[in-house]
Amino acid sequence: MNDLLSYFSEMVPLTMTVVALSIVIIEWVVLSKKKKITSHKEGVTNVLSGILTYIPIFLINMGLTLSIMFWSYQHRLFDLGFEWYVWVLAYIGYDFMSYLIHWLSHKVRLFGAIHSVHHSPKEMKTSVSFRGSFAEFLLAPHLTLWLPLLGFHPLLIIIVEGVGQLYGVPLHFSEHILPKSKFAWLRNFIITPSTHRLHHAKNDLYLDTNYGLTFSLWDKLFNTFQVQDENTPPVYGIRNDLDPENLLTSQTDEFITLWQDVKSAPRLFDKLKYLFMPPGWSHIDGGQTANQLKKKISL
Repeated sequence: MNDLLSYFSEMVPLTMTVVALSIVIIEWVVLSKKKKITSHKEGVTNVLSGILTYIPIFLINMGLTLSIMFWSYQHRLFDLGFEWYVWVLAYIGYDFMSYLIHWLSHKVRLFGAIHSVHHSPKEMKTSVSFRGSFAEFLLAPHLTLWLPLLGFHPLLIIIVEGVGQLYGVPLHFSEHILPKSKFAWLRNFIITPSTHRLHHAKNDLYLDTNYGLTFSLWDKLFNTFQVQDENTPPVYGIRNDLDPENLLTSQTDEFITLWQDVKSAPRLFDKLKYLFMPPGWSHIDGGQTANQLKKKISL
């Protein structure tokens, strides 16, 4: 079994990359023929950002992350084996960790500076799924790092992660490829492209919603699930309006802004709060976080 797992876990990164790139290219061709892409440069930056994202993650996974996962597995709490239901449980566990890390990426300013790169594009298309930060390696390992402690074999988790990451690619389908009306009933059970597109919107109504990767369960359980208001079409991007076509500034501007805010705070406690409070917080007047903006809508 270990030899078989080893073989498939080694094939996952290559297979996932080939399939994901195929989806991106096919969508790109279709959108180009329909003349539904405003910025091809933005798409190129998405892919280049993906390279900056995955090379450090791959190198760390090959060394430190896998070593920690195997160490954790040696100290596992349960012996789960490899039955079919263990694979299902592993995916559910991975999906929950994806929700949790994603939630933290919106609630902690330092993590938000990393995650903002993914949200900066103003057009939704599958190449956005590649777009991440050069510092993503600080967050990504935690999707899988601790699951072996529960008894899931590390190589099994790598395969499960590959499936989850691949599912995340079509979640970024353009509305011109997969409109909102298609398969709307599925959103009650799983995250659909129309559900995830709202997560990328900067409208007050859609801020900090629909964190899930696969299952709608977590968003419904933690009251972060949101459907589209017919009178509020999603507007993509982030409120700080990073230039999604510029690889350098889209990768660094949020870190620069964070550093400037930290320097502006006179007290050490406030400096630390800039790192760990939600984006939008200010030491001067409390600022405006996503929760505060959403509360104004309900008034």
